[in-house]
Amino acid sequence: MPALKKILGINLRYYRNLENLSQEKYYGKYNLSVKHLANVERGKENVTLDFVDKLSKILDIPTIELFPQEIRIHITSIADKTAHTFISINSNVTI
Repeated sequence: MPALKKILGINLRYYRNLENLSQEKYYGKYNLSVKHLANVERGKENVTLDFVDKLSKILDIPTIELFPQEIRIHITSIADKTAHTFISINSNVTI
């Protein structure tokens, strides 16, 4: 799998370009450093998960969409198993 930073950057650029906005217009209106975001889009910067979450909210997309397909499949599988376990545990509860 190519570097996670690179794929994250490609996905950020893709979603920004869907809005036909330059980095300056898009990130500037949120008071984010355009230089930093340009480096993120090029896969040159490390970012925290909190920052990725913030960017997904700015782009108005689910955070998971910024990650590679392989990771999305794995996370979805884990979430489905967790939800199933939660439902199974709660179905045995009597109120």
